[in-house]
Amino acid sequence: MRKTILFTIVLLAFSIANAQTVKFMVGEGLSEGPLKDKISSNISLLLTEFNKAASGSRSLDFSEISITPDAARSVGNLWRNRPFRCDEAVVVERILKTYDNGWQVRDIPIEMKDEYGNDVYQELVIDMNASGTVTLINIAIGAHLYRKIMEDGSQVKDLRQRQMILDYVEQFRTSYNKKDLDFLKMIFSDDALIITGRVVKKNGKDRAAVMKNEIVYKKQTKTEYLNNLQRVFNRNDYIKVNFDDVEVTKHPSIEGYYGVLVKQGYESTTYSDEGYVFMLWDFRDEDHPQIHVRTWQPYWIDDAHTRVIDDSEIININSFKLK
Repeated sequence: MRKTILFTIVLLAFSIANAQTVKFMVGEGLSEGPLKDKISSNISLLLTEFNKAASGSRSLDFSEISITPDAARSVGNLWRNRPFRCDEAVVVERILKTYDNGWQVRDIPIEMKDEYGNDVYQELVIDMNASGTVTLINIAIGAHLYRKIMEDGSQVKDLRQRQMILDYVEQFRTSYNKKDLDFLKMIFSDDALIITGRVVKKNGKDRAAVMKNEIVYKKQTKTEYLNNLQRVFNRNDYIKVNFDDVEVTKHPSIEGYYGVLVKQGYESTTYSDEGYVFMLWDFRDEDHPQIHVRTWQPYWIDDAHTRVIDDSEIININSFKLK
């Protein structure tokens, strides 16, 4: 009887260990050889470590994984706020060459906990340097959005900048999920203009007039915005930002300027909303891109969620006079 129980325990432990193990294989995009083997092995170890840490409710251990200290620290911050796991035993994804001669793997499926402990499907994007060491891990935008933006590129340089933009957009989104104020301090220019809209009810001049809703806007400096955001991070255990749609518009006359408009869903412990975020990005210095303008407008104009903001009112790159 004791042998049967012991065998059952061993079998159960073996099954759990196998369930935690993920085998990743590089698909198209890289020829057979040591680099392909290293990347496949390294990402396998990384995804398996996510599962082991999630199962053991512990912090991540990167001792067996080729990852930069910055990437380890970054994904550790995300992990503390929103732990996740990969439920697939085998993952096969193509690998992309990045604008900085590194490598990128997208669309890695994970299950991430929300504030109620429920599993929410997400996808990771993993960046590596030329030798296959992991340099960055972010929550990916949808594969259909990525393809749409990349297919809009009209020339080699534009395609390079569009890939860079989407990488930074993913970092921007993930920075809210992991409460990374340092990244936001770096990416906003010192003189950045922050505009936030909110819906207010306004009485008409005629007392018999129906209450009308309109959007009023508040301007903030970079310092004011980040100080307010720090307070938001402090009072919320959970923050999730999703981008449901992304549009990238190249400035018609200023090289390196792009307008990025996203439809954003925001959820936190204390508040949630839907709206449009517009960002004016400056990629003239590709090593230090900057956001000069960031705006937010509500998607819904009424409490009953029956009226949405008119397309003509949505802020875009043509809303600003640029020199």
